[in-house]
Amino acid sequence: MKEFDDYSTKEQKQLAICQRLITEKSYLSQEALRRDLQQHGFTGISQSTVSRLLKLLGAIKIRNTKGQKIYSVNPQSRPAPDAARSIAEMVVSVEHNSEFILIHTAAGYGRAVARILDYHALPEILGVIAGSSIVWVAPRVVQRTGLVHKQINYLFKMN
Repeated sequence: MKEFDDYSTKEQKQLAICQRLITEKSYLSQEALRRDLQQHGFTGISQSTVSRLLKLLGAIKIRNTKGQKIYSVNPQSRPAPDAARSIAEMVVSVEHNSEFILIHTAAGYGRAVARILDYHALPEILGVIAGSSIVWVAPRVVQRTGLVHKQINYLFKMN
């Protein structure tokens, strides 16, 4: 399998979001996955591109608890994290609600992104918790969640 670095930034984002969607939801068909990818900003994505993404991710079909065959990312085929990757390549999306911020990362980069936030010690951030591909950020003052979201986007050059 090729490494993520062998693909364009657009392809890397498609791969990361596709992987995240497969991990979070149960997809019985490529068409359902394609529709969700369209909702995440890839409006012109074709079924053949979805098929290629699934192949690149090493996605397999497994049976869920209802006996339905759904797509799953084979853990042995996930690309290894690369320390030379830029922050823009690590971060897939940054979103927030009225209380906290979630940063979705490419698989394996959650802790690296959290460490970058810790290093910058933004005074508006109370704390950061990281998983493999997600970072949860608690603002010091809940009413300033939107501001913290903007600061993080600026830091990671997302806008």
